[in-house]
Amino acid sequence: MKSSEQFLNEPLAIFAGRGSLPMMLIEDCQKKGRKFILFLLVGENYEIDYSAFSPIKIAYGELERFLSELQKNQIKNIVFIGGVTKPNFASLKVDKRGAGLLAKILANKILGDDAVLTTVIKFFEKEGFRILRIDQLLDCVVSQKTTLTIIKPNKENLEDIALGVKAIKSFSQFDVGQSLVIAQKQIVAVEALEGTDEMIKRCKNLQADYVKNAVLVKMKKAKQNMKADLPTIGVETIKNCFESKISGIAIQAGSTLVLQKEEVIKKADELGLFLTVI
Repeated sequence: MKSSEQFLNEPLAIFAGRGSLPMMLIEDCQKKGRKFILFLLVGENYEIDYSAFSPIKIAYGELERFLSELQKNQIKNIVFIGGVTKPNFASLKVDKRGAGLLAKILANKILGDDAVLTTVIKFFEKEGFRILRIDQLLDCVVSQKTTLTIIKPNKENLEDIALGVKAIKSFSQFDVGQSLVIAQKQIVAVEALEGTDEMIKRCKNLQADYVKNAVLVKMKKAKQNMKADLPTIGVETIKNCFESKISGIAIQAGSTLVLQKEEVIKKADELGLFLTVI
């Protein structure tokens, strides 16, 4: 069996969602001369113009067409990267192969993001494809527990972080909550469908006493599949925390993606926030 490093020289299918991560991977592929084919989801609200890369647009349910394109281009490696809007499964139009996959998704009954992604990934792996993790392709994960910034979390911060970790692990049974904001041993916000940035912005209205030492805790859910939808922070996360008067961020070693790490650390130092890896 080949190692993951050998796979990096083979053609890659990039199934792109929202955010800056897909473009970072595209630029890395171009830099390293790695052949790739870009797939976009019909109806998704992309912030980036990918037209220069001749993307193939696939609608939810067009599984046979997706498989056909992969076969035509002799691609065995797939990466799912970026956020996507979950469809209304009850009204989804699907082809024959898509109907089989949809039945497996619906059999899970609880249609949480992780349950859906795990079902999709298992389907493609059974078909003989390799689903690669983004950290196999980009250097965007901090593996060691450490504090990356000049400012360190204080004792109160560390106590709140420990409680936040317990809470996220507890929420995991409901397949929700990759992140939360906690202050004075009280959870003041939990990430839902709106995403991390919108949750952070909600905290602008917190009472001053809670804002003083509020911390963002972001980590993967228990049993979350490492091959898609990993928790991610970037420069915008730092800016949003600063604007909401959140004092720092705690992320999980080995599983939280940090986009443009040097820029993130620089911005956190500049704005006086701590970034610690737990």
